[in-house]
Amino acid sequence: MKKLILFSIWFPLNFSLLTLSLLLLFKYQSSDLSLTSTKYAFAQDLIQTSPSPILLAANISPQDDIRVTALTKFLKKYDSPLTDVSSYLVTQADRWGLDYTLIPAISMQESLGCKIIPENSYNCWGFGIYGSKVTRFSSYEEAINSIAKKIKETYIKNGLVNPTLLENVWAPQSDGQWSYAVNYFSSKIKDLEKNIPAS
Repeated sequence: MKKLILFSIWFPLNFSLLTLSLLLLFKYQSSDLSLTSTKYAFAQDLIQTSPSPILLAANISPQDDIRVTALTKFLKKYDSPLTDVSSYLVTQADRWGLDYTLIPAISMQESLGCKIIPENSYNCWGFGIYGSKVTRFSSYEEAINSIAKKIKETYIKNGLVNPTLLENVWAPQSDGQWSYAVNYFSSKIKDLEKNIPAS
């Protein structure tokens, strides 16, 4: 008798929960399909221009990201050639799980934001430059992706998780000045971000 009572309560309850779950699932799927064409096009553009999946929400556009606004403002102030790729810098930072200010801050320390670099190298980070040896890239985008990947897969995975630790391999001849400058420029970008009103 007890089992029959328990079953008569259990079965309708489970059936109700299953029905509710299915209704919520269908509602979620239909609302998910209502992305605007602009947002869809942006997501498609990101997928097509990147060699592997991007860890970035499809419904965030560069115009809505205050990090892009802050970074653009910062780089423009220094008349940096990287100004035009601010959105790409943020996208690649998200893709590789980096602080979005790190790569631009290193470029400021190494080349004044790409203003002093070896000719036709697109190498603003002093990466693979030793005497007459120069690592060259075909574009700023290729360089940014390569630098971000290297920082993530070689340095961060080995515990070099901040500029102070990164200095030991990136600029071993430095005695703290390199990491101080990188941290300084990073903080300046973040100060700008804090002062941008939310839309």
